[in-house]
Formats: sequence, structure tokens, C-alpha cells
Amino acid sequence: DYGAASATGVRGAASATGVRGAASATGDYGAASATGDYGAASATGVRGAASATGARGAASATGDYGAASATGESSVAAATGWNGRAQGAEGCAIVLVHRDDYGKIIHIRASKVGDNGIKPGVWYKLSSDGHFVEITQP
Repeated sequence: DYGAASATGVRGAASATGVRGAASATGDYGAASATGDYGAASATGVRGAASATGARGAASATGDYGAASATGESSVAAATGWNGRAQGAEGCAIVLVHRDDYGKIIHIRASKVGDNGIKPGVWYKLSSDGHFVEITQP
């Protein structure tokens, strides 16, 4: 409980499994996972992956091509980097940003999974016109 894990090298992995744990992967291709309730997982490098599987957790992927996944009850997955993607279980929420080629934010959109046509377990990105788009190969 209340643990913290950090991976700062390329292709590193960090995992926090206790309640209110935090996991951070800052290198490119890193993976961060928070499996306990109220956990937070953050992947900041290019092509990083963050996963929140405990209830009320948060997964954040801020690097380019990042992926965020929320499967714990009432968890949130946010991908805010260029060309990011997110997915969640029923009752979770996803947040996506669309950026231009210079990194400027053009659109941001959020939805609860199960609302607005957002399907559970399906990966989404945000289109250049601000709409959720299903992607088949994350």
C-alpha cells in the first residue's frame, strides 16, 4: 500500500500493486502499471504504455504514440501525446487529445465508456476533426 515504482530507462517497466500506489515509466517504450485501487500509472516516453486495473485508478500516457488503458471500476485512461490512443472497460472514462504536427493541441475530448458510442475494450484515437475513431491495431 502507498508504494511507488519508477522506471527511467528505455524499455523500462514499473508496477505498483498496492492500494494508492504509483508507477511511472519515463523512458521511451516504457510500461507503467497500477493494479491496486486508487493507483496511478504514468508513461511519459515515446510509445509508452500506462495501465490502471484497480478501482478508481488513473492511467496517463503523455508521450507521442502513447497508450493508456483503464480496466478497473471507475478508472480513467488519458492519452495526451501526439497520436495517442486509449481504451477502457464499461464504466471507465477515456480522454484523448489531437495535436498538430508541431504539438499544438487542436482538440481534446473525453467520454465515459458506454456513452457516445465508445465501446468497452476498444482502442480509440482522436481524429483531426475531434471525433473518436476506433483503431484495430494499437
